[in-house]
This record gives sequence, structure tokens and C-alpha cells, in this order.
Amino acid sequence: MKQKVSNNTSNKEKDKNKIKENGKINVKEVQNKLEEDVVIMSCNSSSNLNLPIIDLKFSDSCFAALLDTGANVSLIQPSALEKIKEQNKVTFVSRLVRIHTLNNNTLPYHSAVNIKFRIGNKWFSNLFFVTQTNWSSKYSIILGYDFIQKNCIVLDIPNQKLLIEKQSFGFYEDTPRNSSPSLSADTESSQVRLVNNVTILPNSSRILKLKISDSFTNEKNVVYIPSCNADISINESIHNVDNSGNIITIVENNTSNKITLRKNSKLGQVHSTTDFIFRDSNDFDEEPNEILQVNTLTADEITTLRREELNADNFNLEHLNETEKNEILKLLMQNFKVFSKSYQTLGCTDAITPEFKLLHNFPIQTKPYPIPKIAHDFAKQEIQKLLEAGIIEPSTSNYSFLIIFVKKKSNSKELKFRMVVDYRLLNSVTESFKICLPKIADILHEISGKKWYSVLDLKSAFFQIKLKNSDKHKLAFCSELGNFQPTRLPFGSKNSTPYFHLLISKCLDDFKGPNIHFFLDDIIIAANSISEMNTRLQLVFDRLAKFNLTLDPNKIQICKTNITYLGFNISANGYAPSEDNIQKVTKFPVPQNVKHVQSYLGMMNYFRHLIFNYAEVVEPIVNLTRKGTPFVWSDNCQDAFNVMQEIILNKPTIKNYDESKPLYLTTDASNVALCAILLQKDGENFYPIEFFSKQLSPSERNYPSIRRELFAIFMGIKHFREYLYGRHFYLLTDAKSLTYHMNLDKQPDIVKRWLLYLQDFSYNIDHIKGCDNPADFLSRMQIEDVVVNNLFHMGDQLSHSNIKLCQSMDSCTSEIIKRIEEKDSKTCQKYFIDSYTGLLMFKIKSGKDQILNKIYIPRNLVRDCLLVAHAPHFGVQKTYDFIKIKYFWPGMYADVKHFCENCCNCMQNKPERKTITHSIPKHHLAPGEFLAIDIVGKLPRSVDNQNYILTIVDHYSRYLEAIPIPNTTSNTIIRHLNYYFSRFGLPKYILSDNVTYFKSDEIVNFYESLRIEHRKSCIYYPKSNGFLERTHRVLKESVVCYSLNCITTTPNMLSHNIHPQNYFLEEGLTFQFIHMMILNMLRIFLYIYIRFRNN
Repeated sequence: MKQKVSNNTSNKEKDKNKIKENGKINVKEVQNKLEEDVVIMSCNSSSNLNLPIIDLKFSDSCFAALLDTGANVSLIQPSALEKIKEQNKVTFVSRLVRIHTLNNNTLPYHSAVNIKFRIGNKWFSNLFFVTQTNWSSKYSIILGYDFIQKNCIVLDIPNQKLLIEKQSFGFYEDTPRNSSPSLSADTESSQVRLVNNVTILPNSSRILKLKISDSFTNEKNVVYIPSCNADISINESIHNVDNSGNIITIVENNTSNKITLRKNSKLGQVHSTTDFIFRDSNDFDEEPNEILQVNTLTADEITTLRREELNADNFNLEHLNETEKNEILKLLMQNFKVFSKSYQTLGCTDAITPEFKLLHNFPIQTKPYPIPKIAHDFAKQEIQKLLEAGIIEPSTSNYSFLIIFVKKKSNSKELKFRMVVDYRLLNSVTESFKICLPKIADILHEISGKKWYSVLDLKSAFFQIKLKNSDKHKLAFCSELGNFQPTRLPFGSKNSTPYFHLLISKCLDDFKGPNIHFFLDDIIIAANSISEMNTRLQLVFDRLAKFNLTLDPNKIQICKTNITYLGFNISANGYAPSEDNIQKVTKFPVPQNVKHVQSYLGMMNYFRHLIFNYAEVVEPIVNLTRKGTPFVWSDNCQDAFNVMQEIILNKPTIKNYDESKPLYLTTDASNVALCAILLQKDGENFYPIEFFSKQLSPSERNYPSIRRELFAIFMGIKHFREYLYGRHFYLLTDAKSLTYHMNLDKQPDIVKRWLLYLQDFSYNIDHIKGCDNPADFLSRMQIEDVVVNNLFHMGDQLSHSNIKLCQSMDSCTSEIIKRIEEKDSKTCQKYFIDSYTGLLMFKIKSGKDQILNKIYIPRNLVRDCLLVAHAPHFGVQKTYDFIKIKYFWPGMYADVKHFCENCCNCMQNKPERKTITHSIPKHHLAPGEFLAIDIVGKLPRSVDNQNYILTIVDHYSRYLEAIPIPNTTSNTIIRHLNYYFSRFGLPKYILSDNVTYFKSDEIVNFYESLRIEHRKSCIYYPKSNGFLERTHRVLKESVVCYSLNCITTTPNMLSHNIHPQNYFLEEGLTFQFIHMMILNMLRIFLYIYIRFRNN
């Protein structure tokens, strides 16, 4: 016996070397070796099993830990972790591993945690996996080989020492004794016997290897019924029988004493699973499940059902005449095998075999949602139908995903739902099966331009593909009605679409071309005559029948001249957006946040190849999605939004691509975008095939114009490569010097790469004028930023086109226009028609010789004009002066006065004051020499964190600047003052109040360095800085009134109030504020120029 143990020891050393080869731990080798060690040690009745246990300290708590060199990872019981979390910091980490036990079963765990602990006075940190249940009351933690290897620990068993670096720590052994009471053998006959002697510690569990009788060794599975004993617990269970005729189970010691089980002890009986009677669900008192699987239809019965359920009323052929209708209907009824109206008659194919490979094998389970009461009857019927058709089956899988019921859109009063399985968690761990889907634009180009079209739609397409038996359990789902798993390819899995496209490609790839195309389950067939359509329909029907695929007769469209396919209307004239998509675009609300903007752009990108210069038009909206940009829906964004709606409403139509005709590519580039158009000729006229546009990046906008032209050619040819490669085409451009620069030898590297790419194509370069180049217009058609040159921005109601339309409809203005056309001399003295805009204009004298022309506003646009002009909420006179600069209508002053005096916001936020007239002080200085500054704030309701306003007023010209600032630090104030001085020159004096940030050392040094005299106003006497305080009152009132209507950025809010104020002509002043400051700037520039010239 000693020799045998010695041999085993030497073999063990060899096995350890094998396990630790290359510094890595082989989990499988460790498990196999540990199991062999247990068996060998158990065979030696004279040997004792010593378990090294050490105390781990966590703050105030202490737990016993087993040092297990055979365990590859460290484990902790959930009860111990809960106590440790109360006093210590525990870090949860993400780990995806599989932990195997001795019998090669997977050990489930909750999570993985990093925990710090002490052994003696030394701190350690280790990763522990938290098991789902407690396994022992003797020790709560297992320190595995990962901890031993990480800290280079040596176990000194004879001295019971743990050696770590140069420190040693003691541990104690839990040693079984042979004098422990043993369990008496079962006196009854039994078919299960213990293989080895086993000692079980008090209140702990051990793994037992049991030998079954020879009569059961051929059984694959057996049911184990243990013997009854109060001291130990063994659960009834079903086991796999290994090649040696053994099963493995777990025994637990319920006592406080050690228990030894002797070899060959009888521990129960086993039964065959075929003879064992299990209780059915009907044996319980619970409500019986009414859902049963009835899948007994044969292939002939399914064919008969298809014939019976199909009738002529299922097909909509009212658009055809009687002859065509009878011919098509005969063809459809003859091919009844390819039509299905129910799940039972659905097609089923194994032409492809989907595979669902998971990144790990941990079962994923989700808690089911309760089924809404309103959908409960539908859910029961739907599951029953799927069971009867064999599309799903009852499941006992460890995987479980929830189902939800989504209400369908329906014109009928009856509620309809769609059952959806939520596979998002499964999709996150499923290996992707990638396949290239066809481009929708390519399909539309090839298929459009024909006379007749048909669209076929497969019935529940994914349900027609069989699943592998090994994958069914991974896709199981649960509900209140039970657990089920699909037998066909389900909806919702991320690999369902690629596998279905693989099937339909295998089925119809032989017929794919200019007359037959498909995109997933939608098949389109084109023809120029009914006979051609019949022939091609029969080809498709035959191939679908060969693959046992079926169509939905209620969804197919047969022999139409105008058909909807993939969101587009296709006809002989080309293709354009469908009516449904046009309605979606026109009814899309104005975006309120970045997420809405992204949804809108995602919808519009579907039509970008139909839209002139799409990138340029939507640029203001795209800018809102950039990182760090605050969301402000500006006038530019609204204009772009309106333009896109107008374009889609006009149904842009693209003709089909004709391979027999030559191709023309025209390109152009502006400062902000580039554009390319692929053209073909119909006689002498060009028509577009597709549009391409691209916004330029900041670095690309810095290119010289000649390089941008070349870049536009490069990007245009690259985008249309599939059309241009391998055939000759004509390149149309309006840059004469481009052809010269393309032949130069010295070019930047990036230009060389572009030219090298273009060498693969065959083309002629033809020069055309910019006015004849449509791409030139598209690249420059930019929605410019709002420039305050008209004082305020007019909306769509006051656009020239709308004013012209309203003038023609208004009785008064239309009469004046009529008299002008009749050349009435009296009328022509006061009114005329502008030759450029076509608007009715009013002549008014200003001064002795000056005549001003104003736009005549018809009566129905007066209120719109007043709303825009009164946006800053100024008084009657300023609003009137504001409007009369550009517009005229009879009784204008009276209308302005009535509107301003009845403005609700003004009445709420502008208290009545008694006007006190003061004389205007005499100015002994020039514009820009005496400034008054102050800060308004802190302001609320700002979306860009600009919570203060720095105001600067010039005492001579009264020119006001209000600058939004985020804070009142000295550096911020100095930075903005420097910017003001760079435009208007240095002042001699600056007047401010006595607030701290205007008296800081930085501000004082700044003034001294520029030789500016700093004057301070009197405390508690606002009149000492009266100009600025009066300006603040107007500014605050206007800002409050404006902010009540919208929340916007501070710069936008100020632009509606400050810029108009600088254009007003105050009583007693000859020039407007802004004009005086501009004259001052010219004086400064002239002074600099003369001084520079003299030097």
C-alpha cells in the first residue's frame, strides 16, 4: 500500500508540472487531477485528509477560508459577502468565465468582486466569485490557486505555516478522525453502493461517487432515490451514467459530528427514467393549461388546406380590364401552392441552416412582463395558433426571454396586437452573421422605367426557416401562459435578417436583374407587357414552390402601372417618395432636442440621393448634433426645415439608369460644401440619375478654390464608382484652370493621391460656364446666417413672394396695381412696381431731394409685420420708426400705437412712470472717448450658461453693446473690453460703479497700461451714470418680455433687442447711434493710415 501511495505521489508531481506548463493553469487538468486525488486518497483507509484553513480579517469581522490549491478561482458565499459589504468597500467587476465542479458541471455564480482583507498584519486584494448558495458552515471562503500564484505563497504543511515573501503566517488543519461514528449500512437490498470511504465534516457537504448495478450500466439517465437517514441529506435527482457505471451526487452532514461512510455502503436505489412515473401538471390543483400542441398535418393535408383557403377575392385586380384580370387570376389560382393565409399552411424550408453561436454559455433569464388584460385573449389565441402550426413548442430551457404585445395600427374598431420577443440581451452575446444587403437606390435605378409592376410579399417570412435542434433552447421565451421555444427562425434576433437574405438570395439569384429584384421578403417584378409579367411571375412561383416558400395573398400587388416599393412610388417616369413617406415628413414636428434632430435627419437621409445639395440645405440642422453645441433651434434651422418639407412635397422624381446612353458627371465646390450630379441625355436635355453632396470639414474649407474643385471631382467619381468604373463618361466642370493644374508635376501629396485614383477611369473633361452648371448652383445654395442688415429678420409671412401674393389678393393693392398697369399718371406719381421683386412700392419724400421707396403692406399682413417689429417690446415711437424704414400702409402710426398699448407682455412688465424731461448734456468729446460700463445679472433661463451681460455705452453717440458673459471675473471683463477696443479704439475715460470686480488689481493695472482714466459713479446716486441706467431699464424690460415667449441663448435674445436700438434716431440727434460709431471707426483707420504713411 505504501508503494502504491509513493507511485501516486510521483505521478502527482508530473501532473502538476503538466498543469503549470508555460505558467498557465489548465482548468480541465486541475479538475481531473483533483478528482483522481480524491478517489486515491479515499481508497487509503489509513490516510487522513488535512484541510488547511486560515482566518481572513475584514475590518471588524473575521471569516475562515480554505486554502485550495486545486481550485483555479477563489469563491465566497453570499452570506459572507453581505456582512463584509456593511463594513468594507467592495468593487464589482465584469467577468465572463465558466466554473466547473468535480463532476464537470457548471457552477453558477451571481457576480465577481474585488475585496481587500488581512492575513495577520499584511493586506491583500483578490478577485472572488460569489456563488448563488452557501456551501458550508465551516468556512465561507475558498482561496484558490489564483491567490496563491499571484502572491507567490508557499505552504509549509509540516509546520503549518503560510510563507509570503519573508513573512510567515500560521494556519490550522481540519483533520478527520477514524474514531468518528459511522453510518450503519442499509439492511435492505439496494442497487447503489459507495465507491470509496468518505468522511464528512460537521455541517458540511461532500461529493460522493456511487456505483450502480450492472443491469443499469446501459442506461443513459437514471432516477436516484436515496435511503432515508436523519443524519445526512441526499436529494432525489436524475443523473447521467458515466462509462464506468458511476453517478456523482452530493451528501450533506446535518449533525455537529464527523460522519464516515464506508466503502460499499448501500445509499439508495436507482430507477430507469422510462419506468419511472412523473407527476403531470394536471395532477395538481392549479388551473390546467389550455394550450396544447397539435402539429399533426401532413404535407398533403397542408396542400389541400392551401387550395381551400385561397379564393379569387384575396387578390385586388380591379385596376385591370376583364381580359387581363381573367388571365392573371387564372395564373394565381393555378399556383395556389405558393400562397398561405394561416400559420398552419405556412411554408417551411431547410435550404439553409441558421446557427446561433454565443460568446458564453451562461443561461440568460429575464422576468416576464404581465400580459395586459386587453391583450390576454389575443395572446392565448396567438400562442395556440403557433403551437398548432408547430412554429413553437413547450420548453424547459434555462434560457428565457420576455414577450410584449404591441398594438397594431388599424382602421377598424377591433384591436389588433403583434407579439414580440425581446431578444436584446441575447443579441448582445450572439456572434454576428454578417451579409451584404443590396442598396435600395441600385434596385430603384434598375427596376424603374417599366410599364407594369408586381410586388410579392412572403407570409411571416422568418417563420418559414427551420432551426437546428441545438439552437432552439437558446431562443426560448416565457409568459404567464408558459415557457416555449421556437422551432423556426424567430423575429427579433439580430441574425434573423441576414439568414433570411441568404435564403432568398439562394432562391432567386438566378433571376436577379433589371426585371426581377428583391429586398428581404419583398420581391418586385417589372415588365413592359402583361404576357411578359405572366412569364416572370411563373418563374418566381416555380422557384418559391421548389424551396417550399409561401406568399401572403392579401399583401401582394399585381400588374400595376404605379406601385409602392420600399417607400417609393415606381412608374414608367422613374421613382419618387411615396405618399405615406411624404406625409411622415410634412407632419414631422419641429425638433425640440438633439434626439428629435437625429430622428429627423435619419428619416431625411433615406431621400438624400433625390435632393439637390442635401448636405448644404440641412447644414444648420446637422450642426445641432455636434458635440458641445447647445441646442438652439434658430431661424436658419427653421428655414432648412421648411425647405426640406417643400422639396419632399414637390415629389422629386429620378429617372431610371439606361446603360445604352452615355453618362455625364458635373461637379462643383463652394466654401462650405461640394456637389456632384450624375446625368444622362434625353435628346438635347439632361436629366439627373442621382445627386451627391457633402459638407466640407473645417480643414477642407481651408483648401484653395482650385483644390476644392479637384476634391469635388474626386469625391463625385468615388461616390458614383459603380456607374463610372469600366466605361467612358464626360466630366463637366466650370473651372478652366482645373484642367491645367491637373497636369502639373508639383502637387501636394493629397492631390497626387486624388489624381492617382482618377487614373483608373476613362473620361473627357468638358468646360461649361458656371451659369450652365447645375452643380455650381447646388454647391453655393447656402442658407446664410442671419446678418443684421435689415434690423430684424422677417419670417415666411413677410417674404417677398408671400407679400406679392397677398398684394394681388388684397382689394386695395390690386386696384392700385391695375391702375399702374393702365399707366394712370396720378397713381404712378406715388406708386410703382419694382422690376426686380415685382412688389408694389410706395414713394415718399425724405428731405428736399431724397425719395425713399417702401414696400406696400396689404391689410392681411399688417399684424404679422407688427408682431415682428414689436418683438423687442419697444415703445410706440421706436416700433413705428422701426417699421417705416422699410414698409408702408395707410394708418400705420395708429395701428402701431394700438398694438403696442395693448401688448399683454408690455403691460405686465413695464410699469407706468411719470416722464421727467431732462436736458441732454453738452458733449465736449468725440465718439468713443467716454464710455460707461456695467454688468447686468445674474440672469435666469439661459440654456448656454451665459448668465451675465456686460453693457458698454458711448456717451457721445449713445451706441450700446451688450455682451453675454459666463462670469464676472477680471479676466473675462478684460478680454471683452479688449475686443471692443480693437474695433472702436481706446477711450480716454471709463465710468463704472463701485462694485468689486471693477476695482480689482487686474482691472486697475489694465487701465493704467492703456492710459485710460477710470472714473467711478457716486454711491446710491444712479443719475451719475444716467445714460447707462436708462439703457438698462429698457434692456431689462425688453429681455423679460422676450424671454416669456421662448427660452433661447443670451446672444440670440440680445440680438433682438440691442441691434434695433442702435439704429434708432433719438430726438435731438442728427445721426443714428451705429452711424456715428462707424464714422468714428473710419476716423481711427484714417489716422492710422496717415501716421503709417508719414513714417
